[in-house]
Amino acid sequence: MSSSPPPPLQIHNHLLPNRSSHLASTTDSNNNPSPPPPQPQEVPLLTHARQSIPPNFTLRQIPGKGTGVITTIPILQNTAVGDYIGEILTHEEKDRRYLPSRAVDQTMEDKAWIQSRIDREQTLTGTYVYGVTVPDDDPPLYVDSEDEDVGGWTRFLNHSGDLGGCNLVPKSVHESWDGKPRVWFVAKRDIEAGEELCFDYGDGYWLEGDVVA
Repeated sequence: MSSSPPPPLQIHNHLLPNRSSHLASTTDSNNNPSPPPPQPQEVPLLTHARQSIPPNFTLRQIPGKGTGVITTIPILQNTAVGDYIGEILTHEEKDRRYLPSRAVDQTMEDKAWIQSRIDREQTLTGTYVYGVTVPDDDPPLYVDSEDEDVGGWTRFLNHSGDLGGCNLVPKSVHESWDGKPRVWFVAKRDIEAGEELCFDYGDGYWLEGDVVA
């Protein structure tokens, strides 16, 4: 049975502006060299999602983008680099919990879920929800990695619309070996050590007025 294409993976809402951190030093009018751009800084591993980072990858603060993932080893094309882990939500659950227009329909379970996020200082943006590919007749399913106590390290993968910078591609199945949906990332090309791991979020992710690189 054919499958419908997945909605775009939604991960970060703090990516803009998305500009390269590898800028050459410039000089001022007196020919004095300007300081080099800030280098990526390490990110404290304070949550489950951050602590799940594999030993060959590292979380860094990327200038102009926020938290990102850097590989410390080369990765061959078509290598599976990691799964997108999180809570499994139905379409109804996703809408009731994240859409203000559906707040009136929230169940006691929804309200407890929301309060748990608030109590643990987790965000409620709805921008980390991935729509899994499902058969045409099946109801939509989503993986939500926003909660850092539940999600994994791939929630920190940043966007790149540049053909050279976009080095990962997401894949999904509605039922994996354990009967649950699975979302994972595969190397789109050979990746060198030191590169940031990125993929294209897709046109459907961005809001009107966003500046996308």
